[in-house]
Amino acid sequence: MKESQKNIFNWNHISDELTEEQIEELKSYYHTYHKKCWAYKQALKRFKKHKLLGNSLSIIFASGGLASSIATGGISLVAISTAALLIQGWMSHKNLDLKIQNCTNAYQSYQHLLNEIKDMMRSGNFNSSHIYNTMKNIDDYVTDNSPIVDKYLIKYDEKFIR
Repeated sequence: MKESQKNIFNWNHISDELTEEQIEELKSYYHTYHKKCWAYKQALKRFKKHKLLGNSLSIIFASGGLASSIATGGISLVAISTAALLIQGWMSHKNLDLKIQNCTNAYQSYQHLLNEIKDMMRSGNFNSSHIYNTMKNIDDYVTDNSPIVDKYLIKYDEKFIR
């Protein structure tokens, strides 16, 4: 085991009312959805960085264009403003705002599911039909609306252990 890996099962209490099979089943669910939650959170961070970078470059080009237009009589304003518009166009084409919103919804939904699984482990109230329906509904929603985060799912195994 690598030192950089972290254990995701650091719970202080597991109910005595659960059987070993139920505990293993809940731990398996927790691992699966912890992985998905983490991946969407990482994707959200990346999309936010791209948006910040794009907005920053756009502002720098626009303000630089204004300053240079004063100095050169306006010719460079067109070129620099075009660069700022191209950056904004790229961000609109990549649909960063929608990707940020969908990644936020995905990781928050998975986080709520993780909390529900922890509550089941601690309270001993294992309701299999409820948890199955909840998992299916969240997975269906995320699959239909959120971007693919496969590269983060691969990175997860390097960072965490079961």
